[in-house]
Amino acid sequence: MSQSSLDQKPPPTGPRDTSRQSSAADAPPPADTPRSRLADIAITSAILLATFAVGLAGGTLGKLLNFPLPWMTGSLLLTAALCLAGVPLRSLWQARAAGQFVTGAAVGTTFTPAILVTILTLLPMMMLGAVISVAIGVMGALILLRLVPIDAKTAALATMPGGVIEMANIATRLKADPLPIMVLQTMRVGLTVCAAPFVVSALAEAGARNVVTQGEVMSWWTVLALMGASLVGGLALNRFQLPNSWFLGSLFVMAALGALGLIPGRVPEPILVVAQVIIGASVGTQYKHEFLTRLLRLLLASLVTVPFALVMAGLVAALYSLALGLPVTTLVLALAPAGIAEMALTGKILGLDAALITGFQIVRIVMTMGVAAWIARQFERLVAQRGR
Repeated sequence: MSQSSLDQKPPPTGPRDTSRQSSAADAPPPADTPRSRLADIAITSAILLATFAVGLAGGTLGKLLNFPLPWMTGSLLLTAALCLAGVPLRSLWQARAAGQFVTGAAVGTTFTPAILVTILTLLPMMMLGAVISVAIGVMGALILLRLVPIDAKTAALATMPGGVIEMANIATRLKADPLPIMVLQTMRVGLTVCAAPFVVSALAEAGARNVVTQGEVMSWWTVLALMGASLVGGLALNRFQLPNSWFLGSLFVMAALGALGLIPGRVPEPILVVAQVIIGASVGTQYKHEFLTRLLRLLLASLVTVPFALVMAGLVAALYSLALGLPVTTLVLALAPAGIAEMALTGKILGLDAALITGFQIVRIVMTMGVAAWIARQFERLVAQRGR
């Protein structure tokens, strides 16, 4: 018997009380009482605090183990491990938005007129890097088709270096399967965020690091004023429902102020610690217990396609470093196939050129979003032609 037939209730055999039915149908829906609203706020606050506490514990453990970027990597690893084990942790959009907002504000302070000129000068190379990233994603899709039985459009979107939610939304429009896309994209972001700090730290120890000079720490009153200005930018972009709106909104406001020379110094360290914990926990809670059960084959496939993309991106970063004369540590993060906020924050904490990293990442995300649907369709046609 199908599930739909099981859910259907049999018709009543006795006489019906029509007056009771009509009065129940005409009754207004239950009111949204102040008590229910307070209960919702309390539950939301408890979830946020519990998730943050777990992330903070993971960050503390990462600090004790001398992880590079410990607060973010430790938070991510612990929350991901607990979620994979079936612990019902979950993050809320408010936490993710707060982490992106703080990160955007912190990274925006690094923008100067000279850096903006450099970013504009390198725009063609940034666009070329985005094209190469998409090409690497297509090669990963070919590998993925040999590992799991999925259709070509789904494979292309699953390995495309775009946002997790954005690629799933495009899949819905193209009638592809969003589930493998969510698994592969989540693994791409998580593995990249975990691997990038270790790779960059290893390169730095080999003498390839070029640390950006850090200014004096700004006062907390200045921080509050700048955060208020950044909030306006985040709210403005969020009204248009743009991807990474809180990060980009606060980033643009702070970058404009920084380019005008109106930002005295850098944000205090505790703010960056909080941002790391929030972002790490937000990524970690995207992992689900079903990744290890009914989605295990997809999980194992991601352990092939994601490292392939990371290695290829690293090779491109090395070539870019030789061609442009820029430090390979910065370019590894600039070309890494992960989220804008995560890579920008990594560069900020490690003392690299976070503004340049952000420029590369923004161009890649924008271009990928623009061509993802077209690439998926063309990839499907190519695979069909090869099948014939």
